[in-house]
Amino acid sequence: MKISMRSFMGSAVALAMLGTAFTSQAGVSDKVLNVGCEGAFAPFTYIDKNGQITGFDIDLIRQIGSDLGYKVNVRVYPFDGLIPALLTDGIDVIISGFTISPERAKKVDFSDPYYLCGLTYLTEAKHADKFKDYKKLDGEKLCVQIGTTGAMFAQKHFPHAQLRQFNSPPDTYLELERGGCAAVINDMPVNDFFLSRHQDGTKFASAHIDKDVDKEYYGIAVNKNHPEMLKEINRGLKLVQQNGNFGRISTNWFGYDITDTLKQ
Repeated sequence: MKISMRSFMGSAVALAMLGTAFTSQAGVSDKVLNVGCEGAFAPFTYIDKNGQITGFDIDLIRQIGSDLGYKVNVRVYPFDGLIPALLTDGIDVIISGFTISPERAKKVDFSDPYYLCGLTYLTEAKHADKFKDYKKLDGEKLCVQIGTTGAMFAQKHFPHAQLRQFNSPPDTYLELERGGCAAVINDMPVNDFFLSRHQDGTKFASAHIDKDVDKEYYGIAVNKNHPEMLKEINRGLKLVQQNGNFGRISTNWFGYDITDTLKQ
């Protein structure tokens, strides 16, 4: 099912700015898990055409909550508002394709990893040969999302590039489509999702950053002042992997069970 990129972006940003809360369909419980996510990071956390929060991460955290006996409330924030919300106890955890990094680990604690990821970059197909080597991006105009590891990577490895930072992935893709940048750098599944949903496969080209340079894992972030919550989340991750729910959810979203990729 194809989704209009402009309507997708508009609904995502509007809901993010309102901080709208969504409640899972899990059974009523005395225990509540307040979850923060971004609303435009498909296929992990995004707003669908009906205005509902969905994605792999949403299904995963709701299943973890259900298996642990929690009622799950999901709240949508701008990406750069997630850590502040966690630090002020506005939410209990962050799950939103959140890369485990040394910089973020100074502020938050991370669960065991649940997804192995890497960075890719999108260019117009007619420029694919020119930018076949990612190092050729230095000195170009590059589109990235504020606060992401793609932005951090670009700042570190492309000192001569002109970085254009945006609030959401759809914003970066629109700018690439307009010719406002030479490439968009983001996590591989996010770029792949865009390619599969928003173009016919001929207008844009995708290439990998060297995996030896940018090997990344996603984790669930928890406030450093709440070690018991971190233990609960890790217990929940192990439980969904052992009972098969993790494999079922990942197969639904990616077409295969990603459990074994975590051993790489």
